[in-house]
Amino acid sequence: MKPQASAPRGPTAESAIVLGEMPGTPDSAADVLIIGGGASGMVAAIRAARLGRRTILVEKSPSLGRKLLASGGQRCNLSNTLDTDQFMERVGREGRFMGPALAELGGPKLREFFHGIGVQTVVLDGFRVWPETRKSATVLAGLMGELERLAVEVVTNCEVQSTVHESTEDGGHFVIRYPLGEFRARQLVIATGGLALPKSGASGGGYAFAESFGHKVTARHPAGVPVVTAEDWPGRCTAHTIGKAHLQVDMKKHAKVARTGDLIFTKSGLRGPVVLDISRELSPLLERYGEVPIVMNLCGGRTQEDWQLLFKEWRTAPVRPVIEWLEEELPLEVAEVICELSDVDPTTLLQKLPGEAKDTLIRTLVKTPLTITGHTGYDGAFVTRGGARLKDVRPETLESKLQPGLYLCGEVLDLDGPCGGFNLQWAFASGYLAGSGLGLAAASEASKKS
Repeated sequence: MKPQASAPRGPTAESAIVLGEMPGTPDSAADVLIIGGGASGMVAAIRAARLGRRTILVEKSPSLGRKLLASGGQRCNLSNTLDTDQFMERVGREGRFMGPALAELGGPKLREFFHGIGVQTVVLDGFRVWPETRKSATVLAGLMGELERLAVEVVTNCEVQSTVHESTEDGGHFVIRYPLGEFRARQLVIATGGLALPKSGASGGGYAFAESFGHKVTARHPAGVPVVTAEDWPGRCTAHTIGKAHLQVDMKKHAKVARTGDLIFTKSGLRGPVVLDISRELSPLLERYGEVPIVMNLCGGRTQEDWQLLFKEWRTAPVRPVIEWLEEELPLEVAEVICELSDVDPTTLLQKLPGEAKDTLIRTLVKTPLTITGHTGYDGAFVTRGGARLKDVRPETLESKLQPGLYLCGEVLDLDGPCGGFNLQWAFASGYLAGSGLGLAAASEASKKS
């Protein structure tokens, strides 16, 4: 299919004007070319265009923002209410790298940005920021409308094959080749995303582009992904969500890997916010060890001491089987599994439960064992862990330290966060910062010439 250029008018609109051969045509040259029409690339294009840069946005898929449409269950959790320091702390590894981007378009500023393009936002739970409509399509329509207003040239169905920089007396330019020709631009932004959710068009092509300019790319793993267990008992508990479940890796070297949140059992394992969060750490461990033992506290963090006191109260209450007491604290199917794992007959009257059996039951309640053997892969992942190494990118502008005029933003970088709006916030903010950097570089270049 030939690449097409237009300013699309809706979330599923396709381009309408067919471009001819690129070399030598006016449309082939621009100040800025952005590869990748996802959340980060669109915002980078908007910011660059607002700063007066002639911008071309290239996307290999038929339309922009396909992964954005799928985000948050098609509801699009844009961000959250944490302040910058809290946000970076929650991200953990390399979170401080986000500082300059969040200063440009963090939290409140991101909401103002969206309000300015006609997308109203709302906070429903005191934490997550959503579009008021709770529809990803609203967010995409707002971004695309702003691209059109700014006359950003959008080229879809255009898969970039290679990127090089050609040096000239006036500073040089980037040459971006695709099957029918090439583009030329003073500045280049790689905003191609990662490997997660390939049905949205993700392929990880941006990593090769980054490497072609000397960037090192770290090992990549699915993150924000459901996991598979060796045991089959989670399949008996699929009707239930466990609130405030605590999951911890049961390996001495990795015991600090732990998360708390809502847990959902599946036929093959586990999903839910707590699982998606801890999967960021589990994926690399699975590749290294093959399987990862974990322990779970499914009772809101209740300790062994808490359970001892509760059992003491129960012993003075009317006579009832152990399972009936446990069912007051856990779903029946989960309580039955706890009894099985503890080798306790669930019909045993609690008052007749031997002390050793009670202690075993309590230990299992506090640390329910499970073995993680895999995950659902990139098809089920929300984000990619790993990417272009951060040490080679300037955090204050996201310009490459290795190739002047090259910028990297969003998921292509080795930076990801937990669930709850962290990754989309980073995509938007990093795109905006890259766009700002493009404008600063252009202003500096113009000043030198004058």
